Amino acid sequence: MGRNAFLLDNGRENILLDYGIKVEEGLMPLPTGKVDHLVIAHPHLDHSGAVPTQFRKGGPRVYATAACFDQAHLLWRDSMKISRLKGIPQLYTQMDIDNAEKNAQRVTFGQSVDTKSATIDFWDAGHVPGAFSCMVEMPKKKVFYTSDFRMSPTRLLNGAKFGKLKGVDTLIMESTYSDRDHQPREETEKGLINAVKDTVANGGIALVPVFAVGRAAEILLVLHSSKPDYPIYLDGMAREATEIALRYPELLRDPKALTEAVNNTTPLYTDEERTAALNRPCAIVTTGGMLEGGPVVFYLKRLHMRPECALLYTGFQAPRTAGRYLLDTNRFVTAEVDMAVKMRIDKFDFSAHAGRNELFDLVKKMSPNHVVCIHGDNCERFATELRGRFGVEAEAPKVGETIEF
Repeated sequence: MGRNAFLLDNGRENILLDYGIKVEEGLMPLPTGKVDHLVIAHPHLDHSGAVPTQFRKGGPRVYATAACFDQAHLLWRDSMKISRLKGIPQLYTQMDIDNAEKNAQRVTFGQSVDTKSATIDFWDAGHVPGAFSCMVEMPKKKVFYTSDFRMSPTRLLNGAKFGKLKGVDTLIMESTYSDRDHQPREETEKGLINAVKDTVANGGIALVPVFAVGRAAEILLVLHSSKPDYPIYLDGMAREATEIALRYPELLRDPKALTEAVNNTTPLYTDEERTAALNRPCAIVTTGGMLEGGPVVFYLKRLHMRPECALLYTGFQAPRTAGRYLLDTNRFVTAEVDMAVKMRIDKFDFSAHAGRNELFDLVKKMSPNHVVCIHGDNCERFATELRGRFGVEAEAPKVGETIEF
């Protein structure tokens, strides 16, 4: 997973579907050569993190929703900031980002864009606000690219809406959770709410690390649905990402509920405000989601020896991240710190990806001739399952591999 980038060469044009980095390692995708059109399906850095590098000299026309562009700009700027702080080479400059903006074409769900050799249709992917899947229709071939998607609704989004797509020749499909389904969302929500309530009732502080884009807003909705009698704070890049989501109410399942949740949440900006928040039991929703940086580090340094407090994960912890290491060892270890963590530790599956049965259902409904399994740890096994279950041609290409269809 990570470094999502797929170049469609139809003999007349090159269409690049996403261009991401391997976030935890900062690895770039392979060079592309000439690109005529670039599609950003959603802003997460494993799908968009290398996009600005395409614009050092001109660059292609780039398509994304307005919400995706706004959130991508937020993440790109933050990535540059982190590079400076860590003293590592930056992948791109602000000028590259500005050039990408000059070539930007904002699209909406249900819209079609015509290029010289193809028509690209954009569909709500149900992943994060503004995320889409797309159909690339060429004279003799229809290719549907899911990028990341989720069919089931959450408190934040309604779930993917693909319409009645017929005649798909090739389905390029994420396979993140091809080996398992998710727990029912209602049970996950109840578990988080109860964990926060128990922590607060015990006189502790519930520290809830989140990904800024999408996850922060959903967690606020979940916590406020229980009519909390404790303060809730919002910190880090989660503040701005949630504000961006609110600019596009048409993308949200219940924009009024999110507005109310944000209005009943106290934002934190300074270390002085953060220190003051620790003086009473509360919930703190903050970036970074994998504990690699952000205000969550400030809080962990002050709460790690307090067993009445809780660290409540809400997202996937990638290998080799501080968050994953803490889960495995009960120690918070970075280049600067090495601390035992006595807090209660729990994790909750608020995934924005399709589960195993949703993946099978999509293949069944679309009935493509060919499936390309991507973005997962078990892509080859899943491709084998698809061949056996549906009798379709299915494969899991390796990085750098060229396939013809």
